[in-house]
Amino acid sequence: MVDAFVAFRPAAAPALAGVTLGVAPGEVVGVIGPNGAGKSTVLRVLTGLVKQAAGEARLDGRPLDSYSRPALARRVALVPQAPEVPTGFLVRELVAMGRAPHLGLFGTARKRDDEAVAAALAATGTGGLAGRRVETLSGGELQRVVFARALAQEPAYLLLDEPTSHLDLRYQVDLLRYARAQAAAGVGVLLVIHDLNLAARSCDRLALLDGGRLAAAGTPREVLVAATVERVFRAPVEVLPGAEPVIVPRF
Repeated sequence: MVDAFVAFRPAAAPALAGVTLGVAPGEVVGVIGPNGAGKSTVLRVLTGLVKQAAGEARLDGRPLDSYSRPALARRVALVPQAPEVPTGFLVRELVAMGRAPHLGLFGTARKRDDEAVAAALAATGTGGLAGRRVETLSGGELQRVVFARALAQEPAYLLLDEPTSHLDLRYQVDLLRYARAQAAAGVGVLLVIHDLNLAARSCDRLALLDGGRLAAAGTPREVLVAATVERVFRAPVEVLPGAEPVIVPRF
């Protein structure tokens, strides 16, 4: 749960102002909104990369700042929007880096760590890439491998920062399917996503941000109302009826 006020400079407009949202085990919560709305800042607060000036971020009922960095990394994993990965490593080695918070004093991998890496590769369909060097991967392959590294952490909460950006349809579907599978296994998934239709299709609940504030929250059907979308995104749209709302721009 995050209840936060964040400003990056004392006199600046807040990046987040009084935003309160949470994610429970087994659900996918989407964070949507226009560029600069504060979506990624929510994830930065929840990973401890940004300290809120007011309010608090809590994990399993405890203040986030009460966790050590290794303890937090054992509970929360982040898949960044533009992952920077070291070159010269095999895919298997990169995914194994996700086990770092679980390793003992001397950093020696145990059978349980090898099993977690194998399970992460299998869950993301990247087992066939395990022997490849990371610098030879396509953008879609790399995003799946970074997802696998996060799964190797065996987190209770998975934070995804626009994981489908710049990917073709196949990889978008793959990554969202992996996210839903993690939720089905009891992981709480917080997903920052740009595409409103993918958000409606893949998320149980949505939090719509506008200018660092929470503009609407609820199910996709409750949030993705034409009047609300037009007000926040400042563009004319039509919402088509169906099992999930479909947003179509009006020209």
